[in-house]
Amino acid sequence: MNVLSLFDGISCGQIALNRSGIEYYNYYASEIDKYAISIVEKNYPHTKHLGDVSNIRCEDLPKIDLLIGGSPCQSFSFAGSRSGMTTRDNVEILELEQYLQLKEDGFEFQGQSYLFWEYVRLMVELKPEYFLLENVKMESKWKNVITKIMGVEPVLINSNLFSAQNRQRLYWTNIPIGELPDKCDLYLRDIVDEGGEKYPLTVKHHAAFLKNYKWSCCELDEKSKPLLASYYKQPPHCPYIRSTISESGFRRLSPLECERLQTVPDGYTDYVSDTQRYKTLGNGWTVNVISHIFDGLK
Repeated sequence: MNVLSLFDGISCGQIALNRSGIEYYNYYASEIDKYAISIVEKNYPHTKHLGDVSNIRCEDLPKIDLLIGGSPCQSFSFAGSRSGMTTRDNVEILELEQYLQLKEDGFEFQGQSYLFWEYVRLMVELKPEYFLLENVKMESKWKNVITKIMGVEPVLINSNLFSAQNRQRLYWTNIPIGELPDKCDLYLRDIVDEGGEKYPLTVKHHAAFLKNYKWSCCELDEKSKPLLASYYKQPPHCPYIRSTISESGFRRLSPLECERLQTVPDGYTDYVSDTQRYKTLGNGWTVNVISHIFDGLK
């Protein structure tokens, strides 16, 4: 099987294929983040990197059997702009042909979520037997646009069924998805890193959180709040747990704990700075969710 992974990030799709025991001949990855690429090169050195999705030419590829990817979500997310797929002039993009014409005419696009249309371009041209597209929960307007184009209804899956993390995502796929588990008995207490005390929440940050937000920490007998790529900035809506050493009484999760939230192998992102570990993990997939979906390929 030949696999093409768009917006590949740290290749969580490749981890999931291996975890599910799905054999593949070539794994082509489109990614532009140099830190994510360096992590993949360390873990999967045979990955064939293609660079920017906009520059991929189908004639340069063999027959692709599985197309996967999670197109950028910022303009769809309820925490983002919600502008969806538009040009800088606020022209909404609703069809592939319209996007290709705007691209040819040199229009500039708003944000990065418009890159969904590059996924669609390649899906139409390559005609893979199987496909998987992931994105965040979003307003029905844009969800309906994507659903119409993909030709299948999305499945909403919360990562808490497979991990210690609450993380709701939409999955459009023609892979048969097996019955979801009722629950997963993994909680924050199960993923604690003894070295995590090196990541205290400062008194200054904690005071600002309490003053300006409805802030709360995550208890160890609970599921975590969702991991975000912005965690390195210590935003208030990310997961924090209690600490007996930190002056504030709380700390953020360590990169190792974040790997465990995403069910990525321990130390998988060890090759870059902590800042980049947080960013690339927050942009990644919960591997055990994807592995459950890929089990339908057996």
